[in-house]
Amino acid sequence: MPDISLFGALNTGLLGVYTSKLAMNVVSHNIANANTPGFSRQVPIIRTMPPIPATTLTQPSIPLQIGTGSKVKDIQRIRDEFLDIQYRQVNNKYNYWDSITANMHFVEQLFAEPGDSGIRYLFDSMWSGMEEIITDPTNSAAKRELVSRAEELVKNVKDLYSRLEQLREDLDYEISQRVEQINGMVRRLADINSKVRLSMALKSTPNDLLDERDRILDDLSKFADIFYTEDASGQISLRIGDQIVLTGSDVNELRALERPYGKGFKEIFVGNSKVDIHDGSLKAAIDLRDNIIVKYMNRLDEFVLYLTDKFNLIHKDGFNSDGSVTGLNFFNEMTADNIENSVLFRIAGSKRVEGGPIKYISGMSNRDNLSDITTKQFIDQGAIVFFDGSSNAQAISVNAGDTIQDFMNTVSSSGLWFNFETALHNSSTYLLRMTSNTNNLKDTLALDFNGNMFNTMGFNTKDVDIYVINQSEFNIQEGTYKIKINGTEANINVTSGYTINDLANDINSNFSSDVKAVVYNNKLLIIPTKNNNFDRNLVNIEDSNGLFTQANLHVETYKALDTSRETLDNILDHTSPFKITIGATSIEIDPTQTTLKELADKLNEVGTGILFDVTPHNKFVIRGTRSMNFKIDKTIKGPEALFVKLGFIDADSDPTNDWNEDYVFLNPFDEPKSLRERFAKADTLFIDKLTPNEPFRFVEKFNVNSTVSVNPETIAVDYGKIEDNTNWDAKVFTPTGQANTAIMEILSKMRFEKILNDGRESFAEYLGGIVAEMGVEGETAMKMKDNTDIIMKDISNERERVKGVSLDEEMANMIKFQHAFNASARVMTAVDEMIGRVIDRLGVVGR
Repeated sequence: MPDISLFGALNTGLLGVYTSKLAMNVVSHNIANANTPGFSRQVPIIRTMPPIPATTLTQPSIPLQIGTGSKVKDIQRIRDEFLDIQYRQVNNKYNYWDSITANMHFVEQLFAEPGDSGIRYLFDSMWSGMEEIITDPTNSAAKRELVSRAEELVKNVKDLYSRLEQLREDLDYEISQRVEQINGMVRRLADINSKVRLSMALKSTPNDLLDERDRILDDLSKFADIFYTEDASGQISLRIGDQIVLTGSDVNELRALERPYGKGFKEIFVGNSKVDIHDGSLKAAIDLRDNIIVKYMNRLDEFVLYLTDKFNLIHKDGFNSDGSVTGLNFFNEMTADNIENSVLFRIAGSKRVEGGPIKYISGMSNRDNLSDITTKQFIDQGAIVFFDGSSNAQAISVNAGDTIQDFMNTVSSSGLWFNFETALHNSSTYLLRMTSNTNNLKDTLALDFNGNMFNTMGFNTKDVDIYVINQSEFNIQEGTYKIKINGTEANINVTSGYTINDLANDINSNFSSDVKAVVYNNKLLIIPTKNNNFDRNLVNIEDSNGLFTQANLHVETYKALDTSRETLDNILDHTSPFKITIGATSIEIDPTQTTLKELADKLNEVGTGILFDVTPHNKFVIRGTRSMNFKIDKTIKGPEALFVKLGFIDADSDPTNDWNEDYVFLNPFDEPKSLRERFAKADTLFIDKLTPNEPFRFVEKFNVNSTVSVNPETIAVDYGKIEDNTNWDAKVFTPTGQANTAIMEILSKMRFEKILNDGRESFAEYLGGIVAEMGVEGETAMKMKDNTDIIMKDISNERERVKGVSLDEEMANMIKFQHAFNASARVMTAVDEMIGRVIDRLGVVGR
């Protein structure tokens, strides 16, 4: 008992020995665990014993507070909870980016770009095969080579796709394993909670248990974002993601359950609630499996979908070399397996909207006042030579200062096969146009002699090369000259006084089916007829005796009216502007200034998420895009007459819908079966509906058509020829011969059309874009990993500085406590001597 006796002093010394001994035990424990992961250094909390109030002989009235020694009140570990929280927050981010970086590097290796085994190389190789066919369309080996290269591209894309799918399966297995690991850790935490609660009830701090708990929490933070709270009994409640998995010793285990769709990949649940994880390697595995890898698989799906559909529609528009096969797909279509679970990706009109008559060619338009057109003056003197393509040619002249109305009056009084007129464009504006009710203006050639008359009137022009002989250079010796034009031979007799007009008459008498000779303004023009498409290159002149050489036959370039523009006013027989509405976006179309191809371009420019296209033979095409999950997912409204003319639908019985701009052409909310019935006349392509967190899987259906694969001679090469018609529906379509390689040339140019990524990228750009996107994403992941690594190391170093064992400090403490121990022992020795003195020496007087 501590008191003021010598035995009290002895007890005080004994307590000092015990205190120092216990402190030495703590030092020994720290040194022994200096390299133990997760260990926190411990310190003894030394406090004084309660003092004893006592009076003394020297101070009997005032009690003194007599100290009674020391004790170890507790042994505590040194830990900074704030640093622990920071470390775990950064740790799960670091492990997230570390996992993303490693897997992105693997994905980059799978794509093998750039390299001879990459998709871009094989794609370019396939296109090189087309160039070989264009060079020699009769070369069977080149066609076989094209098919082989296409099959190699297919094989490579499918192999890459399957490897990405295998990586997803590996990640799914990893998720299952991580769930088991996490459950094991949570069960261990529950056991620690029970032991901590018991220890705390006994007023003892379970330092090593708390270290073990913190070590497990550190490990858990690698996998997912965690949040925990500690109650008064020392137990923690733990939340992973947004679900509580531990409360005291009660565990709610994570469950990895298969999805009821797709390939049955795992979703993580606690009970019946799905766990939403935000960070850590487990989140990385989920993101990689369901988002990142799926994104690149979908990029391949998009590439394959548009490649096959675009390539097929062009290929079907041509003939093979011998003209025996047309309408054949080069690749298999990506048709949906089940119409009930599909979406409409593409509609192509059933009509080849070409070969119809050109009745209108528009010039100046959108003029508020009629006089803005009729009173406009020609600056210079000039003339236009009009040729009907067969026999009739006439020049119309104007003088400087003449108005367009003067020109129109002259044309009207000349009794030609056409006229120039002004017309009401819509309810308030006017236009100038060339019209003909009897002749197809496409068969008319109009040469502008001063080069700006058509420009003054606002007409589009083109350059045309014409054979010309000048009157001033016409000096031919007398004699008989043999001339042959396109195989037709004739003898031209040149006598004294033979003029340029005589030569024109001789040419027209002998070669009228191929050329028309016209004399105007001291020039002889030899103009190809419509049989030769007004093309000088299709006129082969053989001049064995040198007639044309003496006359200095040469080529001059003239501005000619562009009569080839098949504007919508000719197709629809409607000149007023109308609107097409896609979703909430309205686009005004001027049919007098817009061709079918320009209509597609104009609709694409507004970026509605729906793409419009035209095949080589003018079939109008509507496609869904990536932003719409490849579904035509917006309501399309416009005049019914337009969609009927394009071959999408048949006209209904209500004529008021013909130019009703609110007519609903396509409602995306209709069931697939209803859409198929509505567009039964059109060429539709329904694709499989997207499954959540899964790729589209178009690549799995990617194959070269078996007919083409077995017989490469069925490859389309010839553009063919359509017969003129009266209703802009070219039903008669015939081959022109193996020398015509226009279809293959169009296919070759297809790689540069911006059709992918919502019309922003061409095939040539798209594959490079995938590689660039992958590189940027991988580099971003690497930078994020490096940044979080730096932060984590800083926090870890500071954390270790606080909780880690310093051997130098422990050695100093050991010496300190050893000296204290020795001193306390010396006190006990001294007191023992004092007690011995009292017992042995005091009170012996008188014995």
